[in-house]
Amino acid sequence: MQTSDFLSGIYDIVVAITMLYSLYLLFWKKYTKRQKHFYLYISTIFFVDVIGVSLFRRYLGIDQIYLYFPLFIFTIFYFCYFYLNNYRDRFNRVLLFLFALLSLIFIIFFQIKDGSQVISTNVLLILILYQLAITLQWFWHIVNHVDEQNIVHKQTFWVSCALLIWSTFALFRMYPMYDLYKAKDGFLDIIIDVFQVINIATYLLFLKGLRCTEYNILRSFNHF
Repeated sequence: MQTSDFLSGIYDIVVAITMLYSLYLLFWKKYTKRQKHFYLYISTIFFVDVIGVSLFRRYLGIDQIYLYFPLFIFTIFYFCYFYLNNYRDRFNRVLLFLFALLSLIFIIFFQIKDGSQVISTNVLLILILYQLAITLQWFWHIVNHVDEQNIVHKQTFWVSCALLIWSTFALFRMYPMYDLYKAKDGFLDIIIDVFQVINIATYLLFLKGLRCTEYNILRSFNHF
């Protein structure tokens, strides 16, 4: 078995476990807002990135754009909602909405301009920059608005770490990979495998964040 296939299998398992735990919190613990409806996001990822790739693309031949473009749109909306409750001041709320609105406009514009059945590189870039922007915004906010809750007990902390790490490595994978392919495609294979490890780590951090929902008690200021 090749390393890439092994890592892909681990990725599918980790995503499935994260989804099942989120659904457990939903149906057994009755946590909906307390986990910020994370079951919606992780279930969508599972059915698009795990089931969708295995079934719809491989066996039914459905084009990439019909799976991932709606996923990207949903991701922007979901994380706008996810971070919104962290802010009580108008500035941060407006800034978050602005990030989301501009990302939606540019994603739709670049995909229409590209006109192909493959996700445009610019679309992926906008999604990466959006995730970087909203996570850095939250970290800046939390540094300047410290509360009594330990930061490692915040679901948003682990989700932000996951998005920040994934987005940073995704940027590195997007552009240098083409030059690396021309120079040493063996090194490119290593980069791809490393990025798959980052994917796995991302969902493990999401899972860790879900474990923090026991601490997600509503507060009058800066909760979660």
